[in-house]
Amino acid sequence: DNRKHSYKEIHIGKYCWIGMGALILPGVVLGDYTIVGAGSVVTKSFPDGYCVLAGNPAQMIKELDKEKCIFHKSTNEYNGYIEHSKFEDYRKLNLHV
Repeated sequence: DNRKHSYKEIHIGKYCWIGMGALILPGVVLGDYTIVGAGSVVTKSFPDGYCVLAGNPAQMIKELDKEKCIFHKSTNEYNGYIEHSKFEDYRKLNLHV
């Protein structure tokens, strides 16, 4: 039935790169430092992260060394183009989620 809409969240970890044209299906969880190749279709979760995914359906093609992945925390944090400190008010007002 096309009139019904099922809602499942997608969780994307920190420092993830999503290639152009990649599709991430509802309910998928991607852990920190996950790289998704351009045009890939991610149909299942990779919650541990630290990997490179590619293909249709996406498969792990490489594991990343956790020791070489550098964590960086900026003094200016944003959610999209909105300052992180102001995002909760924006979300309540505009996103209705």
